Amino acid sequence: MPSTSNDEKDLLTHKICGELVEAMLEADRNRCEFLIEGALLNNLTPVQIFDSVISVALNRIGALWHKGSITIAHEHGASEIAQNLIDFVSDKTPHLSSNGLTAVVAGVEGEQHVLGAKFFSALLEVEGWTVHYLGSSLPSDDLVQYVVEKSVDAIVLTIVLPNNIDHAEQCLKELQKLDSPPVVLVGGGAVIGKELEGAVVAKNLVSGLTLLESNFGMGSSMFTLDDILLGIGQNIQDIRKSRGMNQGQLAEAAGVDRAYISLVENGKQNLTLAALVKLSEALSVPVSGVIPVSTYRR
Repeated sequence: MPSTSNDEKDLLTHKICGELVEAMLEADRNRCEFLIEGALLNNLTPVQIFDSVISVALNRIGALWHKGSITIAHEHGASEIAQNLIDFVSDKTPHLSSNGLTAVVAGVEGEQHVLGAKFFSALLEVEGWTVHYLGSSLPSDDLVQYVVEKSVDAIVLTIVLPNNIDHAEQCLKELQKLDSPPVVLVGGGAVIGKELEGAVVAKNLVSGLTLLESNFGMGSSMFTLDDILLGIGQNIQDIRKSRGMNQGQLAEAAGVDRAYISLVENGKQNLTLAALVKLSEALSVPVSGVIPVSTYRR
């Protein structure tokens, strides 16, 4: 299947975002989920959906509220829908197998703006982390106690408002007193371009994930794309043969060309999520059933 160019993706995100704003203001949750599912089927990644669709839609709604065009009830309703859409995207995205690491994600004491933290929690879960999402305004003492009880490997804190930086610094000091302090990642508008002792500061979702996983010697270099595609192709071929199907029958069931199936099984086709879904449905297995477990691990 042809890939979507950057220009096409920009047009797509702009269109979906506009329609999402309308659906959110109408409190049409089914329409919102339909739009986000369409984004996934059009090869937008979870990060692109979070950054370029949901966040932008909320910013537009916030601007409408500041102008007096809508009420605070509309804004709160849209934020609640956004929280649900994050879970929706996570549920629709194949997750990597467990990497054995645990993270706590929360807003520092006083911080009520935690949508970014919710986004990041979902990304970590997709990446195979066990995540304890603790929401907004978590007191430092309670966080430290929780971290000790749960043997946490990493902490992700969000700070959107500048007047909450003092709370973050106090929290970091308390965490550094632990015998084995966890890795701490901090993100949010209030800390971009700043340095905080005892923490790594992230500029955005992608850099945050990269920084966090690099602290544990993780990264995408362990398995190349070719390795993953070959593994997927072999699994699809094995499942197809176990079902007594030839390539033509699988192609017909999935609604693709037989030549496409041949490319997939030989690891020569870069699969989209939509294609994975079609093939897995044609084979009557979940998407996770065609992705090799060994390539899940970083």
